[in-house]
Amino acid sequence: MKKRFLLLILNSAFLILNSLCFAQNRNIDSILTLLKTDNPDTNKVNHLCQLIRECELTGNFVNGLNYGDEALELSLKLNFKRGISKASNNIGNIYLNQGNYPEALKKYSTALKIREEIGDKKGIAGSLSNIGLIYQSQGNYPEALKNYFSSLKIKEEMGDKQGIAASYNNIGVTYDSQGNYPEALKKHLSSLRINEEIKDKQGIATSYNNLGIIYEHQGNYPEALKNYVSALLEFP
Repeated sequence: MKKRFLLLILNSAFLILNSLCFAQNRNIDSILTLLKTDNPDTNKVNHLCQLIRECELTGNFVNGLNYGDEALELSLKLNFKRGISKASNNIGNIYLNQGNYPEALKKYSTALKIREEIGDKKGIAGSLSNIGLIYQSQGNYPEALKNYFSSLKIKEEMGDKQGIAASYNNIGVTYDSQGNYPEALKKHLSSLRINEEIKDKQGIATSYNNLGIIYEHQGNYPEALKNYVSALLEFP
């Protein structure tokens, strides 16, 4: 019975992954079709940036970086600053996925600088979060927290509740990595409250899962299990 149940789960996961890959490949084909008729303008830059993102999601990093170079070259020619920042950010995402933290940090820093120049507050908050993630991945927790809190402040000014919840989550994960479990719990509970308020089911599931991780690290297995189960029940 257990084997049959496990096979059912594996088959379901396989079908879901196949569906996602099919949808992503279809997206790539659609964007490539648009590019064939695009003039060398800002629309083409935006389509190229979408391609970088799709290539990242499908693990096609080489093509993603090539599209990134093309998007940057055209953006610079057009002096399209939003295009430069978006392309730089998306290229940074690919480098992050590759574990190339120095190059990812360069690209995220470029995106941040331009977003500050053009006053793109949402973009600035996103860049600061990305830079925080690089430092967190490198184990530089003080710098990670510095960037996460800077991002949180901007999101609070904007009233971006989903962004605020995400920032609390990032900060909580960093505190957990430092072994500061009381502060980690506070941040994840704050994230959970906001996610429940805005009815973000995926956010709620993530918060419960992270709470479970902290309780597990503390050896409080009943609470860990309780939160893991809640995460499974909430997952969209």
